[in-house]
Amino acid sequence: MRPRRTCRLVVVLACAALLAGACGDSDAEADTDQDATTTTADGEATATTATTGTDGGGATSAAGASPGGTSSLAELDPQRCQGNRDAGTITFPTAFSFAAAVSILDPIAADAQGFFDDMCLDVDIVPSFAGQAAAAMASGQAQIGEIGSLGEMVTYNVRSDTDFVAVAQYGKTAVQALVVPAEAGIDDLADLEGGTIGVKTDLPSPVLVMLARAGVERGQFEELLLEGFDPIAHLQLGIDALPVYKSNEPMTLDAAGVSYELFDPLDFEVPASFGVIYTTAGFLDDHPTAVEDFVRAAFRGFRFAVDNPSEAVAAAVELINTPESNFSSTQEVEEFRWITESGIVVETTPAGQGVGLIDPVLAASEIQSLVDVGLLDEMPDLAPMMDVELAAGLYDGDQLIWPGSGSG
Repeated sequence: MRPRRTCRLVVVLACAALLAGACGDSDAEADTDQDATTTTADGEATATTATTGTDGGGATSAAGASPGGTSSLAELDPQRCQGNRDAGTITFPTAFSFAAAVSILDPIAADAQGFFDDMCLDVDIVPSFAGQAAAAMASGQAQIGEIGSLGEMVTYNVRSDTDFVAVAQYGKTAVQALVVPAEAGIDDLADLEGGTIGVKTDLPSPVLVMLARAGVERGQFEELLLEGFDPIAHLQLGIDALPVYKSNEPMTLDAAGVSYELFDPLDFEVPASFGVIYTTAGFLDDHPTAVEDFVRAAFRGFRFAVDNPSEAVAAAVELINTPESNFSSTQEVEEFRWITESGIVVETTPAGQGVGLIDPVLAASEIQSLVDVGLLDEMPDLAPMMDVELAAGLYDGDQLIWPGSGSG
């Protein structure tokens, strides 16, 4: 393992108010068929067939193996390498500090393992939160970022006139769900009409769509604004339901022996996404190979973290324990987060396809669902908001193309 570069803190708070109107839940999706610059390393890259396994009960390796080569782009394609260096420092603000979430841990792993270095990229991973990160991206303080969902990104574009472009989409379903305490006596979502649902900033759009499909529209139930993030304390308030992340609160409730029922948007065929990597149209136009190779390295980081969850998560926990993280957690909590989220990603990735590809049909359905429940006024033009071909061009089937790979 190569020495990990220190992730320097970049101030991103100054522009947080810029996009405040676009902040809310972190879910939805988009569609497009956009021309894109997608190249490999000018013929130098070859597909690998290296095998992978699992570690510590992590996700299976059904979505493509890591390449085995260690050659750097500087050795194989100096011109492309220089083009990537010309992009300068790429500031990558996270949407949830250094949590071991999908689209956060994979760049952390890529940085720790030297994959960005191999691609001649200087990447600065910045601990941030959703609104701050989007503001930094919109103002040009950051160049590539991660966001909760395609729908969240599209909503920013519509409400704030930003030019964000999605270049990768890991999750093909929602990472959020709705917890109903056993004592609430709720057997069907329709029973929540007239009930009370707890709210932590806002209700996630997949949950709203799921409720609407069960015949319960917003306004037919009370919403109680909650303080803090303790699900045990929240359920003790007597609420009938609580939105949660499948990779977080259920672990806490299970450990405390709290009985509950989980309503998952996936079971209700709600179109959704999570773990989206995006950039701006301007940066993509100016530095297409830098964006491509950032995503390539992140995808390799994802596979490394799937195969080595304890080691990858330890790198995130080390960063969490720095003063700039503004977040606290443990190895156990973060491993649960990563194994749960990466498992969902692998499970929802179509057979024969690499992880991280944007599904334009699913994306269009997700955005339409936001229109249906009133979160967007009308269906926007999604073509400029997604580069469908970029991530797809990084794979040969489900095998990630890595320059100089081909040996274990």
